[in-house]
Amino acid sequence: MKNILVLLIVLAQTTLAFAQPPAETSTVYFTRASALGALINFTYFDGEEAIGKFNGLGYFVYECEPGKHLFWARSENKSFVEAELQAGGTYLIDVVPKMGGLKASVRLIPVDVSDYKMKKIQKLVTKQEARIFSEEELAEIQTDMAEVIARGMENYEKMQEKGKDVKQLSPEMTISEDDLVFVKKSKK
Repeated sequence: MKNILVLLIVLAQTTLAFAQPPAETSTVYFTRASALGALINFTYFDGEEAIGKFNGLGYFVYECEPGKHLFWARSENKSFVEAELQAGGTYLIDVVPKMGGLKASVRLIPVDVSDYKMKKIQKLVTKQEARIFSEEELAEIQTDMAEVIARGMENYEKMQEKGKDVKQLSPEMTISEDDLVFVKKSKK
């Protein structure tokens, strides 16, 4: 009985955390479930628009128009994901810190839940609230990162010219509320 009560509490919390997008928008979770490089801020963009910045473990939920997007993050390096989002769809991009030369570098991974280890992400989303950025915070990031954004877009264009592969987040890679629920397996 106690296990059922705990499960119901976890499901209720996760239901509140899982953002069901309005049918005319798309939702993207950006999760950073690894503590590597925890002191290093990663800055996140949708094309030329700043959408967030934080360090350490955490996640944020980004609502946007369906269609094509270029998501990217910046640290010592830049990591890009081309996305095609469907209206009403919810998606997941895992933010993976890696050891860099001077500080942690970043790698964005579009998640296909059918073949991705979800345990750390599920624990993160179950235990923490999503980070929320005010319009003022985003405007400040946008202003502070103006040169970074210009260089990032140039970097992306050069990658395109050289025919380098960019990770893809396709319309069918949607996630459900259940995909983000962590359920502790009971010992028998």
